[in-house]
Amino acid sequence: MSMLESPQPSVSAPVSAVAWQGLRNVSWLESLSDERLSVLAGQCRWHRLETGQVLQGAYTDRRIYMLISGQLSVAGHSISGRAMIVGYLGPGFFFGAFAAQPPRTVAVQVQATQASLVASLSNTELEALIMSDVQVMRAVIQRLNELTGVLARRVVSLGTLTVRGRLHAQLLERAEMAGIENDEALLSPAPRQNDLALMLGTSREEVAREMSRLTRLGLLRREGRNLRLCRVDGLRLLLEEAH
Repeated sequence: MSMLESPQPSVSAPVSAVAWQGLRNVSWLESLSDERLSVLAGQCRWHRLETGQVLQGAYTDRRIYMLISGQLSVAGHSISGRAMIVGYLGPGFFFGAFAAQPPRTVAVQVQATQASLVASLSNTELEALIMSDVQVMRAVIQRLNELTGVLARRVVSLGTLTVRGRLHAQLLERAEMAGIENDEALLSPAPRQNDLALMLGTSREEVAREMSRLTRLGLLRREGRNLRLCRVDGLRLLLEEAH
C-alpha cells in the first residue's frame, strides 16, 4: 500500500495477550530485570498493526514508542502535500515526540510495512524510568547519538549526491542489512520503486530508469519477488565515482 493512501488506524492490543519478554527486543531496556520488565509491560499501551495500517499519535502525543516486532516506515508530509520516507524501523527501535510542542510544518506518519507490535510509554513514565536507572539513561543517550549520526548521513546524501548516487547508496545499505556473500546480496522482497522514490526524494520513473540501467550493467537481477545485487563491489565503485 502506498504511503499516500489512507489505511486504517492502529488497533490496541490487550496487555494480557502480550508477553513482557517482547520488551527484551528493545536494546536500551537490556539492563532491566525480568521483574521490572514485567511491571513496565503493564504500564505500556500496546498496538497491533496490520500491513498498511498507520500508528496514530506518533510524534504528536508526546509518547515514546518501541517496536517489538515487524517493520515500520516513517514518512514526512509537507504542507504542500509532498511526501518523503525518512527511514524504516526494525524491532528494538524507539521513536516519538520528546519536545513540548511537536513540529507543525511537517506531518509525520508511521505506517506498518508488515504486521507489527508496538508498545508505548508516556514521556512522564519514560522520564521516571530514565531517572531511576543510570544504565537505561546511558543506553538512551547512546541510541540518540547513533540516530543523530544516521540522520546526518541522510542529510549529506540528499545534499551532495545525485539521484543515481542516492539510489546506489540505498541499495548498498539494504545489501549490508540483508547480508553480503560472494559479492552478492538478496533483497527479499524486492524494494518497491515507489517506496524508493519516496525515500530518495525523486519520482518513480527516475528510479525505474536507473534500476533498468543497473540491470543492463549486470549489477541487478530480478528473481521472482526478490532482487539480487549481483556485483556489490561494482555498485560501490559507481557510488565512489559519483562523489
